[in-house]
Amino acid sequence: MAKKTLNDLGDLKGKKVLVRVDFNVPLDKKTGAVKNDRRIRAALPTIKHLLDAGASVIAMSHLGRPEKATPEERKNLTMDKVAAKFSELLAVPVTKAANDVVGPAVTAAAAALKPGGVLLLENLRFDPREQKNDPEFAAALAALGDAYVNDAFGTCQNDKDTSMVGLPANLKAAGKPRAIGLLVAKELEIIDGLMTEPKRPVLGIMGGAKVSDKIAFINTLLAKVDHLLIGGKMTYTFLKAQGVDVGATRVGDEEIEAAKPLLAHVGKKITLPVDYVAAKSDDLLQTQVCEGPIPAGFEGVDIGPKTIEHYKAQIKDSATIIWNGPLGWFEQTAFARGTQYIAEAMAASAGVTVVGGGETAEAAEQFGFAEKMTHVSTGGGAFLAYVEGKKFQSLAQIDDK
Repeated sequence: MAKKTLNDLGDLKGKKVLVRVDFNVPLDKKTGAVKNDRRIRAALPTIKHLLDAGASVIAMSHLGRPEKATPEERKNLTMDKVAAKFSELLAVPVTKAANDVVGPAVTAAAAALKPGGVLLLENLRFDPREQKNDPEFAAALAALGDAYVNDAFGTCQNDKDTSMVGLPANLKAAGKPRAIGLLVAKELEIIDGLMTEPKRPVLGIMGGAKVSDKIAFINTLLAKVDHLLIGGKMTYTFLKAQGVDVGATRVGDEEIEAAKPLLAHVGKKITLPVDYVAAKSDDLLQTQVCEGPIPAGFEGVDIGPKTIEHYKAQIKDSATIIWNGPLGWFEQTAFARGTQYIAEAMAASAGVTVVGGGETAEAAEQFGFAEKMTHVSTGGGAFLAYVEGKKFQSLAQIDDK
């Protein structure tokens, strides 16, 4: 059942709308500057819709992990530079409410907000109650506004976050309107479509490091796709589980155990790389393309040229392609070829192309292909969890249409 959307909020003129966004953006470690503003840009259509309807907006997000940061690192996790980037992209003045998440200064700033105005709260995780679904914190946040919009798909799976669950629950109890934003609505519509009536043949592309982290996702894909291509570090987990020597590539025992039940699908629905680039562990400039065992002292870092061509052909012949996880160590230019060429092939595809958030989305954007995909998800973990069929408590707080 579809959730209520922005059009279900009623007359918004003069209303203050609390919008949970996902501005958990990558920052420069030295300066704290925003390195990639993709998530901020993704929220702009919802913010503009609300402002055009005569509302004011109180946006809120977490940023990083301040609970694990040093005092120096914590200074860079304030929302000041995020607010500046948000204002620049929105082309509307954005004020950070105060240096506290809630309190008298924030209450005063919210009360003074005029229609068309935008406030951004301080990093929600600066208040330890954010990750405890705390009722008092939820009440303090709820008192700031008249309605609530969840437009933070990337954090929808965080069932203990007050701003995702306790806050809309508080407003629900008070009879105040709640809805999902344009971004969340698009994410749900596209993923639901992938899982119910995808255009066939359907191709899954799976990369990244750990099979164990994605075992439920892989099993879900196997039930939906016609073929599943494997890349990234999990390649070597499958190879080692088959008894192939992977040289100096580090593969944990728990990863091998996770891969073993999937071996029955290899050569059928699951396709492993036929070749891969290996680099010398103590001298990454020394590389070779391997088929079969990886020599001692070398570790797998990318899919090889034969695999790239085979995977590109599979993409061309597919009507729907779902990609999650880079196919190699793409942060290193020398080992980015596999990830780059797969992204390029998807961008050129006439089919439906969906990129599953996280590092995969970063890679697609880094290589300039994000805008040519049908959809690039803003949620890594949320994308995986939703595809797996997890029910999100955050969405349960939003009424069905």
